[in-house]
Amino acid sequence: MLTQRLYRFAAALAVLAMLAGCAQATAVPTQAPVATQAPADTQAPADTQAPADTQAPEATEPPAATEGPGECPASTVADPQGVPAGAYPYQWDLAEFETLANCKLTFTDRGVWDDRLAATNNVPSPLPPVEERLPEEPLVVQPYDEIGTYGGRLRFASVGPEAGNSEFLSARHVNLVRFSDDLQTIVPNVAKSFEWNADYTELIMTLRKGHKWSDGEPFTSADIDFWYNDIILNTDLRGSVAAQWVYGGEPMKVEAVDETTVKFSFAAPAPGFLTLAATTYTQMYEPKHFLQNMHIKYNENANADAVAAGYETWVQWFASWQNDWQDAVHHLADVGQMPPKLEIYVLVQETPEFQLFYANPYFFKVDTTGQQLPYANEQHQSYAPDPELIELKVINGELEEKAQGLLIGSLPLYQQNTAAGNYNIQMPPGAGSGRLYAFNCTSKDPLKAAVFSNPKFSEAMSLALNRDEINQTLNFGLSEPTQALPVHPSVSFADPAWYKYKIDYDPAAASALLDEIGLDQKDTDGFRKLSDGTTLVINLVYAPQFGDVALHELAKEYWEAVGVKVELREVSTEAYRTMASNNDHDIAVADSGTNTEAPLYANPFRLYPPFGDAALEPLCGGPWAEWHATNGASGSEPPADVATLWDLVDEWKSTPPDNPRYAELGRQIVEIHRAHFFLIGTVTSTPAITIVSNNLGNVPEWKINAFEYYRMYPQRVDQWYFKTLPAGN
Repeated sequence: MLTQRLYRFAAALAVLAMLAGCAQATAVPTQAPVATQAPADTQAPADTQAPADTQAPEATEPPAATEGPGECPASTVADPQGVPAGAYPYQWDLAEFETLANCKLTFTDRGVWDDRLAATNNVPSPLPPVEERLPEEPLVVQPYDEIGTYGGRLRFASVGPEAGNSEFLSARHVNLVRFSDDLQTIVPNVAKSFEWNADYTELIMTLRKGHKWSDGEPFTSADIDFWYNDIILNTDLRGSVAAQWVYGGEPMKVEAVDETTVKFSFAAPAPGFLTLAATTYTQMYEPKHFLQNMHIKYNENANADAVAAGYETWVQWFASWQNDWQDAVHHLADVGQMPPKLEIYVLVQETPEFQLFYANPYFFKVDTTGQQLPYANEQHQSYAPDPELIELKVINGELEEKAQGLLIGSLPLYQQNTAAGNYNIQMPPGAGSGRLYAFNCTSKDPLKAAVFSNPKFSEAMSLALNRDEINQTLNFGLSEPTQALPVHPSVSFADPAWYKYKIDYDPAAASALLDEIGLDQKDTDGFRKLSDGTTLVINLVYAPQFGDVALHELAKEYWEAVGVKVELREVSTEAYRTMASNNDHDIAVADSGTNTEAPLYANPFRLYPPFGDAALEPLCGGPWAEWHATNGASGSEPPADVATLWDLVDEWKSTPPDNPRYAELGRQIVEIHRAHFFLIGTVTSTPAITIVSNNLGNVPEWKINAFEYYRMYPQRVDQWYFKTLPAGN
């Protein structure tokens, strides 16, 4: 049954005129990067040409030589001021820039810092001069349009402190490498440089000498060694090694060669590893100097110290201070302190309503005039668990940027309030395949498990969905009916027929299939019964973060029309993830993302159980994943063909895409998924509504706005600035 809100939006036909072109704008980078030599090894799909305005400026004659280096030009992407392009788009190492620009940079900073930095982040007070806080060779970056000015608070909103906040995380994030905004070129970031060997089994990364954590302590190769060898490989902390770090059946090796050199070694070719390093939310380093006292390897009294701190063991104590999901650490409330960071901003205040971050005084980037980045003083994240609260914040002009979780059905509302809210709307494509459902094939209820793991049940539930109505009602007709698979239709080996299978609306055929698999008996209300005579009830538990409730209302209507009873219940994101991670769900609700070719090749977690991020978005097969991780000691054994997925995927991600075996393996993996019908698709993704304040400078056009490329991360938030400082800043 449709809500009044949807009826109102469905009447807004003017939207169709604006979005006629957007329906076609779904191109995404398709080919996984195939490395040959650095830096060419970092190029993404050869068949995807970046728009002209995202290319690095063509080389020009450097400024005429004088008697000596002069003042550095205010070079921007819009006006390079005669500074030639360097090795990578829009950035240079210090020596490279000064040579090409024939100048000597003088470093400056904002001059005034938040007093809470010392108390909450152990930042030295008073601060040393900026030139002592920067690395010996800071990264010099070219702002898009103008050299910015300091000040202001960037306001964001998310569902909660650990829900719907990957967008906010991406606004502070710094990885060793990153994608440039063309989404094709991987460039150095925290790392100064990188270089592969000939067969992609060894990667050398060089760090910036003199780089420092936010507390002023040195950042060195020891911090990467500590992250991997003492955390990722530690069985007490992590159990088994996560699959993204495994190549050729063996965990990769990480060695600190010297203070600024790190060697990554792989048992099989790992050409997709740089893409993983550029897009993962896991920052591949941790502050050893801060965390080692909580680690049993470095402190034999760690268990006793943990008990004194209120924890049962050192493992719990350590885990409270270290988490791959950066916003999962909350120690301002209890001890008033946070771990040191390399990020753009560090946390200085946290309440149940918001988080406030302040610029990192030791951040390693400067603009072309020597100003230390970032330009904006603060980042503020407020919490709005109700989607309508997010809408209000947008239309009232209370946010500088928002995209994650915005629904296409609300577009008319956003359009009507652009002037009042002083924002513009971008409509880049997303990179997913749309919302999907996955019945829990390993349900704890054995009768439900038998039904949910039967592919004919999924076929029936797929045929019962009226995708055309879903598309018109929820997406203004901008999407297309689709079947869900763990690979995007743009992937090089994809067969278009895969995405048309069992997507016709045919409730009669659905009913016949349900009868065929033994669900032919019904209760007095007409709902189908399980073999023990009880009514089959699908508990469709959902969190607002994972899509519009109207989709679930429609699914309930369609499925109950063929005799399958559905109970809807809304919960928080945290509650949903806990339920799914504990294998307590009947059906998973997700967005089929991270399945375009480059991100999938780098981290193919969609291809094996639980067919999604085990902590954030498990779909089904959690006990199968446990069985694999424990070598059969616990969990439950999967079907024989499913058990082969881990080995097939491990071989696939080490096979170069130009090798025929790459496509052969890819199709073999997909056919196993098709045989089991783990996923049920609905309609393809719509363009990603992206709200940007008109008061922000240096904000480019998004090429893609999606988690796959870590949302805002390629857009270089550190050089956003306020054209006019808001009142009070």
